[in-house]
Amino acid sequence: MKKSIFLVLIVATSLAFGQDPINKVAVQADPVTPDSVKAWTILGTTALNINQATFTNWAAGGQNSIGIGAMFNMKADYKKRKSSWKNTLDLAYGFQFLGKGKSAMFTKTDDKIVYTTSYGYALSKHWDVTFLSSFRTQFTNGYNYPNDSVAISKFMAPAYLVVGLGVNYVPAEYFTLYLSPSAGRFTFVMDDTLSAHGAFGVDKGKQMKGEFGPYMRAVFNKEVFKNITVNSSLELFTDYLKKFGNIDLNWNVLIGLKVNKWLSTTINAQTVYDDDVMIKTSNGEGPRTQFKEVIGVGIAYTFH
Repeated sequence: MKKSIFLVLIVATSLAFGQDPINKVAVQADPVTPDSVKAWTILGTTALNINQATFTNWAAGGQNSIGIGAMFNMKADYKKRKSSWKNTLDLAYGFQFLGKGKSAMFTKTDDKIVYTTSYGYALSKHWDVTFLSSFRTQFTNGYNYPNDSVAISKFMAPAYLVVGLGVNYVPAEYFTLYLSPSAGRFTFVMDDTLSAHGAFGVDKGKQMKGEFGPYMRAVFNKEVFKNITVNSSLELFTDYLKKFGNIDLNWNVLIGLKVNKWLSTTINAQTVYDDDVMIKTSNGEGPRTQFKEVIGVGIAYTFH
């Protein structure tokens, strides 16, 4: 009898000690796992659009064409306690062949690389002190078509970098307003031929121009109606040291109309004004308001 009781005590003690570490691990793991999952929010959209036209013995006339456009937009945000780190990557490239056979002409229809990152520390519910950096350039050479023998832009020519310390106002999840009284804006023209002509506002022979002044960035990203999303970013900058009050503008709007899980229509419009960029027209050379619009219908996928 004593041996039986002794064996029961040994088994019970073993089970008690065997379960204790498991309970301790579970208690320690529960607070950590949810925090690590909730800290990151990742949202992205990728799309591929194709358009094509063929004419054979067509009395009204026309030219064969095929065009392809691709875009990728991703947001990766990290937030824990009072700290936040936000990242946005926006890529797009499109082209078309107009005509047929060896005489078909290649033209670029879209080309951009934009990356923005910011680190913020919460001062209150809606206000953060924030360090922000934004960079944009393009993938390949650009031409003033139909002249495709002389490049008027290239990768890193131009490229723009904005770095600033300021405050970020976040009244809602879909809207942010960043204000910096002292931001640096740098223009790069990393091509000898273009820099020799003083392209994009750099001094002739130089590959970089620096500016210093107030900077504003407003971002709106929301599903305004069912299956209709609007992603808009507006940037404003003026230089303290040169022509203060003359505002450079970069406004980008992306509208997505979702038909089903895979099929959608995208409308992308961009307006740019930079007083230092000289554009030649029939009326002469000078700063001009630049506008670009791209519409695509094709396959799209959103992940989060």
